[in-house]
Amino acid sequence: MILSSTPPKPQFSIAVLPFVNRSADPDNEYFSDGITEEIIHALAKDGAIKVIARSSVFTYKNKQVDAREVGRRLGVSTLLEGSVRKAGRRVRISAQLIETESGSQLWSKNFDRELEDIFRLQDELSVLIADQIRQQFGHFEIPEPASSPPTRRIDAYERYLKGSFHFKRKDFADIQLAERYFKAAIAADDQYAEAYAYLAETYLHLAGFGLMESREAHELARNTALKSIRLQPKTARAHKVMAYIHFFYDWDWNAARKAYEAAVAAGLTGENEFITYYYVFLEKDYERALAIAEQVVEQDPLHSISHWQLGLCHYFAAQFTAAIKTFERAILLDEHFAEAHRWRGLALAQTGQFAEAIASVQHALQLSQGKGPAAYNLLQVRALMGERETVLAAMAETEYLDACDPAELYALLGMQEEAIDCLELAFTQRSTMMVGLKHYWVWDDLREHPRFERLYQRMNFGLDRNDFPSSPEWHLGKVKPQKALLNAEEREHYLRTLTHLVQEERAYLNAELSLRTLAAALEVHPNKLSWLLNQAVGKNFNEYINAYRLATFKEKALLPENSHLTLLGLAYESGFNSKTVFNNFFKKQEGMTPRAWLKTQRP
Repeated sequence: MILSSTPPKPQFSIAVLPFVNRSADPDNEYFSDGITEEIIHALAKDGAIKVIARSSVFTYKNKQVDAREVGRRLGVSTLLEGSVRKAGRRVRISAQLIETESGSQLWSKNFDRELEDIFRLQDELSVLIADQIRQQFGHFEIPEPASSPPTRRIDAYERYLKGSFHFKRKDFADIQLAERYFKAAIAADDQYAEAYAYLAETYLHLAGFGLMESREAHELARNTALKSIRLQPKTARAHKVMAYIHFFYDWDWNAARKAYEAAVAAGLTGENEFITYYYVFLEKDYERALAIAEQVVEQDPLHSISHWQLGLCHYFAAQFTAAIKTFERAILLDEHFAEAHRWRGLALAQTGQFAEAIASVQHALQLSQGKGPAAYNLLQVRALMGERETVLAAMAETEYLDACDPAELYALLGMQEEAIDCLELAFTQRSTMMVGLKHYWVWDDLREHPRFERLYQRMNFGLDRNDFPSSPEWHLGKVKPQKALLNAEEREHYLRTLTHLVQEERAYLNAELSLRTLAAALEVHPNKLSWLLNQAVGKNFNEYINAYRLATFKEKALLPENSHLTLLGLAYESGFNSKTVFNNFFKKQEGMTPRAWLKTQRP
């Protein structure tokens, strides 16, 4: 068989819309949401295809959508949508694949199962649907289902899902709700590794919002993340939390890098916060940080957090106009997102737009119910306005959890000794913002001060050894080592066996044939067969099998003894199991309908 020399196809892109709960009980929402998330995870794991992140697709939950409009907004060629109907111990999951350019259905199927194990069922269905997509569009590796479920307690899982929902909003009130739900999940199952990992990261956000003292938050986060890793060593989020702790709290730069690499190796995908901070604060590589953040926006375009994170990169790079525009895009997606309002205010102040800056920060203060860092941000704006006495009077009446806050205010007022006094206190407090001493522009006027230089040396910045891969895709978990799944001898063996099975034994006549059943007949892993077809033959599974079916249909259609049969009946005899699939494939290959083709063949 001649190996393919065709150029690689454009990256396939898909959005998995939230599966609709069609059960009588609305409490079954957690199950339909879980199915959706498992499918997204199965498709995104390999990184070979563009999969829109959960937060963006869930903006369409419980909404009537037009496939073409959704495809345009999300920048994808394909949608997967479906529904879940649960009755007693039976469940039916319906799924369909839709082409966004035309809005036409490419594939649909119902799955009927007994509901014995929710997690095993989610794993099974996510793999089956991922299989269908791979058969249609080309090779990517599908991860094997977990050998054991994350928890055996449905109540723990439901609380975890609720916590995850609030956690991913990353706003003031939501992060407190997230903490409550994750603790409730752990109370229901104290062996739930993923719940511990999320709770550990929640502690970090509580410190970031000024709701918990830094030392307490980071020690709680460390203990909780390590508990997660002991329970399940490959919990990616727990390793990511450890990267944060090593970076922002321990100031152990190489340990932070190793923990982040462990998170990526464990399957962390599409989460860029840590690595953008690494490049912004430690390497001053704003170009690389922005490239990573921009790719996350592409992957998660309707999520306010993605745009906010990109805005932070612009802000710390002193690109204030770009930061303002990016924060405003985040606000358009979620007008109640306090963090976007307050950072927009700070960026406006840096450009001299003080009235609008104060209004933006005051709105953030209102949204956060008068708590958190927004009150301090108002003083930053007034310091930039030159209101020295007002700021100093307010500072005298304020207690700060993080000494870097008054240090920054003193620096903005030009009070160097007082600023460094606070930085020295922040050092003893293990303030997370001490990482900014290396490159954050707010400290530029202090850099030649002897006390600042001594403090800088105590941070051990010179011990960093940055040898991360340079590709932004690597940091998103989207670049895997390019490896052949079969060696040359295995490839030739399986090509011969495949050719015999399909051409001689005519396996394609089985209308239920799938890549997975064909792989079983060949005694090879489905991932390896997918690779063989796409890399060696140059066709995906459907193209390969349907080409044989089409050739058989043509032979049958031209036989005089078959003239009394319908074209669709002949298609079914040739192995096709769907009128839509048959007609679409025929038109794609021949450029005309089956009936029009038949007319050209008969005198």
